[in-house]
Amino acid sequence: MVNSLRVVPGGSLVYLRKILATTDLSEYSLAAMEYASSFGLLYSSTLFFLHVVDSREGHQLRTEAEAHQALSEFIEEHISADVKLVPVVRFGHPADEIRRFAEQEGVDLVVIATHGRTGLRHILMGSVAERTVRHSSIPVLTVKPRPLRESILKNEDVERELHLR
Repeated sequence: MVNSLRVVPGGSLVYLRKILATTDLSEYSLAAMEYASSFGLLYSSTLFFLHVVDSREGHQLRTEAEAHQALSEFIEEHISADVKLVPVVRFGHPADEIRRFAEQEGVDLVVIATHGRTGLRHILMGSVAERTVRHSSIPVLTVKPRPLRESILKNEDVERELHLR
């Protein structure tokens, strides 16, 4: 038996009027923009591209103008001019600022890329994506960038390397 989605008369449909993609200005964060811009085209959404300057990592000397310039250069270098977006810079703790901005703007979906950190690096550095998911009242889509998806170790790889097959 196949379960199906049934829209109940008077029920609500999801419209993604405002979508927030986040960036730390790394190429990994472009995966979030890929998904966000696809949804944005589908729903004719307003697309925000948020960069949070982490105040805990010694970036306090970076001025707002420098942060906006860095984000503008990143957008110009990596994102097609066809993608209409609103660049936004905030200062503070990234997960907190992402959540705060999304709530203030009435965002319908947050899209954030993961870096794939595990083990000790994850424990020491934490995960902005994880904290955003855990504390956000708004739906969050986490995206694993293609290089990380392609590098996932599979059982077959282990068996082959250990000559178990």
